[in-house]
Amino acid sequence: MAQNSFILTTISAIFISGCGNAEVNEAVTNRADRVFKNGAVYTVEADNEWAQAVAIKDGLIVYVGNNDGANEWIGEETDVTDLADQMLLPGFHDSHAHVLIGVATDTECDLIRIETVEEVYKKLEACQSLEGFGPEKWIIGSGWADYLWPNAEPNKDILDQLFPDRPVYLGSSFGHSGWVNSKAMEIAGITKDTDPGDDGVVVLDPVTGEPTGALHDAAMLLVKNILPEMTPEHRLDSVRASIDMVHSLGVTAVIEPGLDAAMIEPLVALADAGEFKVRALASLSTINWQPGVFDDEIFAFLESREQWRRPNLDVDSVKIYMDGVIESNTGALLEPYEDPVHGLGPRFYSQEDVNRYFTKFDSMGLQVHVHAIGDAGIRIALNGYEAMINENGPSDNRHHMTHLQLITEEDIPRFGEYNVGATFQPLWSYYDPAAIELDIPAIGEKRTHDMYPIGSVHRAGGRINGASDFFVTDMNPLLAIEVAITRQDPYTNTGRPLKESERVDLETIIRAYTINGAYTMGLDDKQGTIKVGKRADLVVLNKNLFDIPTYDISDTFVTMTIFDGETVYEKAKK
Repeated sequence: MAQNSFILTTISAIFISGCGNAEVNEAVTNRADRVFKNGAVYTVEADNEWAQAVAIKDGLIVYVGNNDGANEWIGEETDVTDLADQMLLPGFHDSHAHVLIGVATDTECDLIRIETVEEVYKKLEACQSLEGFGPEKWIIGSGWADYLWPNAEPNKDILDQLFPDRPVYLGSSFGHSGWVNSKAMEIAGITKDTDPGDDGVVVLDPVTGEPTGALHDAAMLLVKNILPEMTPEHRLDSVRASIDMVHSLGVTAVIEPGLDAAMIEPLVALADAGEFKVRALASLSTINWQPGVFDDEIFAFLESREQWRRPNLDVDSVKIYMDGVIESNTGALLEPYEDPVHGLGPRFYSQEDVNRYFTKFDSMGLQVHVHAIGDAGIRIALNGYEAMINENGPSDNRHHMTHLQLITEEDIPRFGEYNVGATFQPLWSYYDPAAIELDIPAIGEKRTHDMYPIGSVHRAGGRINGASDFFVTDMNPLLAIEVAITRQDPYTNTGRPLKESERVDLETIIRAYTINGAYTMGLDDKQGTIKVGKRADLVVLNKNLFDIPTYDISDTFVTMTIFDGETVYEKAKK
């Protein structure tokens, strides 16, 4: 209550003095814990976009304005930072990232960001020395790039050669394909006759008819469900490392999709220990949650979510898949794939079931967080939101849909009409290797060129959120911000843009990574802009993004990340 009184007094004083942009009222006698001066402070507040200085006390912003006004907040014990014209922004929000489940440690076979098959094989050779997990000494890893193999279908032969007596499971970067060896399939009981269900694919060799070692979507669970458990110590260390990485990128808030009870426990443990210094919304699901199936056990799991709620950790969200991914021919389409054998792709749920589930989730106070890739999957989900609203009326559960690779022109306005957030991964919206090697063969040049219509959704009144889908792609928001503006390769600044009309401006995409993300988490009254009374979750960049060429944005870097007014990351000075 004392803090609230202080804040109310402070706010009154600042408003009397011209909203923090002029002299501070004499009634302000308290001094700030920290003051940032001489900066390019971009507040993301429409009526007061720019400032020079920010003062912080007890983890909250108490002053936003010019340097002279900030001086009034400086006492003998105030920590003063001279920004030297660096840019100060609200902390970035990533609205869909598989990051707080932990990043790969040196006990796992990490294949992230390896760009050639030869380099993958070389890394696999190095992974032979790993101790492995469980009695069988499983080799577990992830991150191999789907586009390195046609249809995301690597073969078991190399794994059998390197690991003849040890089972291997390697998840792809897209998270919808797995790569296993013969030993793993033997333990899991996978044969040419195994039924993976309507939503899974056990890839068979067209000559021998035997499994190749490639698994898609629900078929992955045949192996994932029997993997040995990581130790609690390993899980905690992995999550700690992921939080450190998040801070280094200026990210202070994350929507973490697809957490089951085992995955959320390390987050709870760190929160209870006071180590969980990130705002997180856990979007719940379970590892055994087969697409197309919702039973009493799953609803009971969702109803039990209160046990995991902690400061900084919200749990009022559920993740549901409408389809797979186009790159493995499992995205749900309105028009067939180029290869007719794949048809329209799978529908994970009937429209009737989607309507019923969405309505029930919403009535349970849950945000409905939807994975939808293909235009059919997106339409089914939008129909579900419409049915939900018709049944329940409008709610404040901040529903959103992610990935949104293909959207029909007639469906684009529906995001704004239903107040459904459109969570894009802007770093995907250029002709990257996945688009060239997998998407064009799968859906043709025209549909590939039309992918990720960020600008159209924004112009139609939809609320766009920024996300990475880490570890599928790099989590660095600055890379994604540049691509959203250019629709070109951020590493080379060259190549044909992916549908230039879908570009957005810098202001729009910054909002997607700040206040829009905060809104989707239900936290826009507490964070997402730099405003008196809001949390001091901030990021400092070495350059003002508005003052540099667009193609230099990806070369900009984070110099400091502040969480609750405390520095949680500072770039080492050379």
